[in-house]
Amino acid sequence: MAATTAPTTARTRPVPAQGGGFGGALAAEWIKLRGLRSTWTCIGLTLAMAAGIALLGTYTMVQNGMTGMDANALTPTVIMIPQFALITLAALLITGEYATGSIRTTLTTVPRRGSALAAKGVILSLVALTTGALVGLLSALITIGVAGSDGITTAGLTHGIGGTAAYSVAVSLFVLGLGAALRSTAGTVATTIAVVMGIPMIATLVGNEVLNTVSEYSPTSAGMVLIGGGADPYGWPVALMVLVAWACAAVAAGYALLRGRDA
Repeated sequence: MAATTAPTTARTRPVPAQGGGFGGALAAEWIKLRGLRSTWTCIGLTLAMAAGIALLGTYTMVQNGMTGMDANALTPTVIMIPQFALITLAALLITGEYATGSIRTTLTTVPRRGSALAAKGVILSLVALTTGALVGLLSALITIGVAGSDGITTAGLTHGIGGTAAYSVAVSLFVLGLGAALRSTAGTVATTIAVVMGIPMIATLVGNEVLNTVSEYSPTSAGMVLIGGGADPYGWPVALMVLVAWACAAVAAGYALLRGRDA
């Protein structure tokens, strides 16, 4: 009697679902970001607050008899408060997924965590770049409109628009890296406020030489130089490098922690 054997089937390892490569990851991040009401709320608040501050600031300067101002005169100040709406948007881009648990889906679709984080960074950078440029443009147009074209110079316009855009990108990427590391919206926003606003304020209050040096190389101080196009305490190329360093450090830390732990 011949023995019969059951047919065997080759076992194959499950293949993780792919999201169409890096291009697919970019498309997915854009769809997620634009589909959130909070995205448009944060962008709208950023622009609305910037317009309001520019209008109030220019009107006050005109009432005080100031003439011959640059169209970019108020831009470094204009971005300071509205940037926190953009910071919230950047934080929610990653911490929101941890809050809802959808980060597991993201990392299943894009198994390479570096690619997943990079896709978020690219989309966030484009949004921050556009929003920052609009803030710089709004500030200049409102200054010209309220103060009148007579006596207004536009020498700093390039720094105002380009600098605000670059600063917005750097701060947003800094927040993204923090968000990947901390996985908490509140913690990410609070830490960002401490770095962006806390360091300069403490240095001003304490007056310590070491703190003053740290403050000079904070994102806020570098942003003011970059947007204003000044040379104190360093020129705009150094300011840009300082901002890039802050952003890279945060993203590197975020990636290291994202890669080394479970979602």
